[in-house]
Order: sequence, then C-alpha cells, then structure tokens
Amino acid sequence: MPRPVDIVIDFLREQQSRGITHVDIDEPARDFLNQLSKRKTPAAVEAPAAAPRLPVEAPPDPVAEVITPPPAILTTQGVTKAERLADLRRQLLDFPRTRGLTQMRETLVFSQGNPDARLVFVGESPSHHDEQQGHPFAGPVGEKFDLILKAMNLSRSEVYLTHLVKFRPATKNQTTNNRAPTPAELAAFLPALAHEMAIIAPQVIIALGSLPSATLCASAASIDSLRGQWHEWNGIALRTSDAPSFLLTAAHSKKRKFWEDMLAAMEKLSLPISEKQRGYFLNK
Repeated sequence: MPRPVDIVIDFLREQQSRGITHVDIDEPARDFLNQLSKRKTPAAVEAPAAAPRLPVEAPPDPVAEVITPPPAILTTQGVTKAERLADLRRQLLDFPRTRGLTQMRETLVFSQGNPDARLVFVGESPSHHDEQQGHPFAGPVGEKFDLILKAMNLSRSEVYLTHLVKFRPATKNQTTNNRAPTPAELAAFLPALAHEMAIIAPQVIIALGSLPSATLCASAASIDSLRGQWHEWNGIALRTSDAPSFLLTAAHSKKRKFWEDMLAAMEKLSLPISEKQRGYFLNK
C-alpha cells in the first residue's frame, strides 16, 4: 500500500509532465491532506469537493472563490444525442462566471468524438494546446494519444473524448503553463460530466490521470492501487490509467501498465485483439 507522501510525489511528477507549475489548494483540501498524512491506509472520500492527492504547496497570491453549488440535475433539450450535447455545450459556455469560478479562463473546451461511442476517455482539464485548438488531447499529447488509439485499431471518430473540468484553470501571468483544478472546480463540473455521460451512455469510461481517477473512484488511493480492476461510476464500467502526457517521458514498464489498461477496456468491449497487440511493450 503506497504511503500518502508517495501518492503526492507521483501526482506531482505527472502534473510536471503536463507543464503544470503549481496547483491551487483551499482550506478543506489542506485539512484533508493533514488528516490523510496521519492515516496508515488511504481513506475514501465522500464527495469530489474533497479531491484527493493534491500537492500541499499553495500558489502565490491565491484568490478566494465563492462557489455557487451547481444544480443536482441538469436538463438538456433535443431529440438526438448530438442535439442534447449541443444544448449542454451552450449551457456551459458561461459556466465559470455563473458558478463563481473566478480562476478559470474563458474558452470552453467541450468534447470531441462520436456521441454513440461505446468507449469514453475522460481527462483532467484543458491544456494550453487544447485551448488553442478547441478540443481535448491536442498538441504533442494529442499526437501520443492518436498513436494509442491507432494501436487499439480505433480513431477519434469512433470514441468520445472529454475533460472532467472543461475550462483551462488559470494562473497569474499564464502563458503555456498549466495547473491542476482545485477541489471546488472539480466538484462544480462533476454534475456536467455526469449529464454528459448520461447522454452518451457508453459501456466503458477510462479515466486518464490522477485527479480524474481519484475523483470518479472517490478514492485517495494512487493510480497503481486503483488500476488493474474494474470500478463503476453512475452505472458505467470504469477503468483508471495514466494521463497521455505522462507517457511522453514514462519508462517502458509504465507504458506497458498503461497498455494493459487499454487491453482490459478492449476485452470488456469485445474488440478484437491480436497477439501482436497483446505483446506491445513486453520486450524493449
């Protein structure tokens, strides 16, 4: 069982690989970390607002946020899935301002892919490249992700890509650097993701990265503890794995662990798997 400090270190390394220079942390999260550090084993959290595995360093000159709780149930209009998703996107355009999320940028990065997809990938939040190109998993990370899909004999048009938080978290004097979402930002957007998945109705969700995995599993455990087993979120089979950005610098053994997560999803969906695919990253 990993120590809490190891969980934080793993998380920091993953965020650094994404170009994140610091994270915001509020008092509830600080209290959560203090309690977690005194426990012998990771404990489950009851709500996304107490998102686990947050670094303890607060950013300079933090700005207090006044969060208006989002509605428990969102409603969308439309006959087709595409029409309902378009309505949800419209409702989210002004979401940060209406929810009091003062440390978010203004560009919505909603989703990309097939509304009828059986497989959904959920990332953490938009990066600089995502914001510039207007869709999830863009830039060098997107190139790596496209290679992953190609190895699975899939394409972006066959799956559905989205983020838990759909606006890029802002920092002071921000350029290309990114930061992780705060617990308040994660909690605010979680109902939107739940409604989005209710529209898509996929068979499998793969949570990519520490925060999406921990939030959707409501667990303080590390990715290595969560992976290798099936979870469930809102009645949908859930698998956890690393963020694609982590794979840009990951060791060969880490890439194999990621690929085993993809193989598990392919098996769950009864997708054909060749012996060549089963052997990826087994031998360097």
